[in-house]
Amino acid sequence: MPVSWMERTGRTPGGVVGAWFNVVVCAGLVVALPVITLSRGDDLAHIGFAVFLTAIAVVLEVVFVRNLRQQIARRRGR
Repeated sequence: MPVSWMERTGRTPGGVVGAWFNVVVCAGLVVALPVITLSRGDDLAHIGFAVFLTAIAVVLEVVFVRNLRQQIARRRGR
């Protein structure tokens, strides 16, 4: 399996630690974006932008959780 370009740069944590880090940070974004926007009472444009960003964060969260599950499965398989 080819190694992704992010892993070759050496700037990101790898393995299970990196996968957990991504899941936790993205989960924080998924929760914080709508809470911040809706608690401030902004206009409709800001709320729409926050919904758009939340949708992106949810997609990223799904990808990160999938990656974490693969990392754990690889570790258990060894």
